[in-house]
Amino acid sequence: MKANIQEKISSEGERKGAKRRVSSVWFWSLLLGILLLASVLRLYALDVYPQKFDCDAMLLGYDAWSLWTTGHDHHGAFFPVFFRSFWTPGQSIDYDPPVSRYVVAPFVGILGLSEFSTRLPFALMGIATVFLVALLGRRWFNAAAGLLAALLLTIDPWHINLSRIAHPGSCIPFFTVVGLYCFTRGTSPFATMRKPRELRWAFLWLTGSVLSFALLTGTYQTMKLEAPLLLCACAFAVLPFVQNLSRSGWTDFFIWLAFYCLFVSPLAVEQFQHWDLLQRHFDSMSILNQPHWLTLFFTQYANAYSPGVLFFTGFRSGSQVLPQGVGEVFWLEWPLWIFAVIGMSQQRHISRQIGFVIPTLLVIWFVTYPIASSLTTDTYEIRTYNFVPLPEILAGYGAIVAWEMLGRYRWKWFSAAQGALAISAMVFSIFNLLFLSFFFAPPLLQTDATADQIPYNVGLRPVLSKVMQQVRPCDTVWLQPGNQTYMYYLFLTRYPSNQFLSTGQEVDAFQNVYGSVGQVHFGTPDSQQDTVSLPAGCEGKPSHTFFITRTAQIEPGWQQVIAMKNRAGVPIWQGLVKT
Repeated sequence: MKANIQEKISSEGERKGAKRRVSSVWFWSLLLGILLLASVLRLYALDVYPQKFDCDAMLLGYDAWSLWTTGHDHHGAFFPVFFRSFWTPGQSIDYDPPVSRYVVAPFVGILGLSEFSTRLPFALMGIATVFLVALLGRRWFNAAAGLLAALLLTIDPWHINLSRIAHPGSCIPFFTVVGLYCFTRGTSPFATMRKPRELRWAFLWLTGSVLSFALLTGTYQTMKLEAPLLLCACAFAVLPFVQNLSRSGWTDFFIWLAFYCLFVSPLAVEQFQHWDLLQRHFDSMSILNQPHWLTLFFTQYANAYSPGVLFFTGFRSGSQVLPQGVGEVFWLEWPLWIFAVIGMSQQRHISRQIGFVIPTLLVIWFVTYPIASSLTTDTYEIRTYNFVPLPEILAGYGAIVAWEMLGRYRWKWFSAAQGALAISAMVFSIFNLLFLSFFFAPPLLQTDATADQIPYNVGLRPVLSKVMQQVRPCDTVWLQPGNQTYMYYLFLTRYPSNQFLSTGQEVDAFQNVYGSVGQVHFGTPDSQQDTVSLPAGCEGKPSHTFFITRTAQIEPGWQQVIAMKNRAGVPIWQGLVKT
C-alpha cells in the first residue's frame, strides 16, 4: 500500500516537473521572439530615427567622448559629478547628473564619436528593460503576465522614442527595473525563511537594488526626488515582513537603507556643496515662487493622469515623435489596469511568496510619479518618464485576469475570451501601423520639406566634412548659426576636446555661447566679416572664405562646393567658397 502511494506521489511529481519544463521552454522561446522585435524597433537605422539629433544629444556624446580620451569634460572638469550643460533663454545654465555620460563613454570611446554610438547604449538598455520586465512580471504574477508586459513595453511609443535618443533621462526605466528585480530577488528568501546561505545571497541582491536606485538618482534632475520615493515605496512594501522577523531582520533593513545613502553620497555631497549653482535652473522654472503654486501643482498633477494625454496626444515636448491619435501608451492599457487591481485584490497570497506587499509598492509608485514634474512650469514626457514600465506591468497582469474572467462565460459557437483576443489583436495592429509608419517615415531629405521644416543637423555632416577637407591654415570658415552651434561643429568633426579649451572663443560665459573655434566662426560673413582677423602669420598670404549655410540663394562672388538638397532640388545645406 505504501509502495503504491509512493509511486503515485513520484509519478505526480514527474508530471509536474515535465509540465514546468515545457512551460519554461515556451516562456523563453516567446521571450526571445519579443526581444528580437524589441531589438529591431530600437536598433534599426538608429543613427537616422528620430532624425533630429540636437545640441543636447551632441553635448552628451561629446562630453562622454572627452571623458574617455582625456578624463575631462569639454569644459576641462576632471571626472565631474555634475556636467555643465547649456543656457536656456530666460532661465540659466543647467547641470546634468552624471550617469548617462559615464554609461556612454565606453561606447563612443571604442566605436568612435557618432550619432549611432551615442544612442546605442540607450537602445541596448531599452532592450534589456524589456527582458527584465518579463522576468519581473513572471516573479510578481505569472509567466504570461510577464510576457504580455514585455510585449506592451516593446511597442510602447514612450519607450521606443526615448530608447532611441541620447538624453540623460533615457536610462530611467532600465535602472528602475534593475532595482526592482534585485529587490524582488532579495526579499523572497526572507518571506520563506530559507537557509542562511540563501539569506546571504539575498543580501547581495538587496545591495544590488540600492546600487541601482542610487544610479537611478543620478540619471536625471527629477530623479533626485523620484528615486528616493521609489526606494521608500519598496521600504513600506517590505515592512510587514520585516516586523515578523527577528532583530537581525531589522538590522538588515537599516543596513540596506544605509547602503543606499552610501552609494548616493557623492551625488548628495556635490549637490549640497554647490546648492545655489545646481539648483539655479530648477529655481528659474519652479512653480514654488508663483502666488498660486499649490493650485497649479494639483492641476499639473491631475494632468499627468489625463487619459487624453496618456493615450491620444502625449505630453508636450520636442523629443517626442507621435502621429495624431497616438499618445504615450497603448490605447487598451487603461481598462487592463482595472482588471489588474481586481486580480491583486483577489490574490493576496502573491505578496507572501515574494516577501513584500506588491499593491503597496505599485500604489505608491503610481501616485508619486508626477510629483517632481508637477513642481515645474511644464509637464514634459521626460519628467514623468519614471512612470514607465509600471503601465505595461499592470496591463500585462490585467490582461491575464481579464482573460480568465472572460473564459468563464462561453457562447454556443464562440468564446467571449476568444472574441476579446481578436478585437485586441486588431486594435493592437492598427495602433502599431499608425505609430511605426509615422516614426519610421522616409528621411526628410527624400521629401519636399524645406530647410525651416528640417532639423538643423539633417544634411549638415556631409557639407561640413567636404568643406573642412578643403580648408587651409589661412582660410576662414563661417557656419550659419543655430542653437549652440559650436557643439554641432565639435561633435560632427570630432574636434579634440583638449584643443577646444585653447581655441574656443566664448562670447558670453554666463550663457555658454561660443562665437568661434579656431578658424571656424558661427555667424554670417556679411555681417561680421570685418570683426574677424586672419590667423597669425597669414597676412598677405592667399586665403579663402568658406560659408556653410541653409540659405538657398547664392550671392555674386560665391561658388558652390557642395549642396544637400531635398526631393524637389531645393538646397537644405550648402557649402560656398569665395576667393
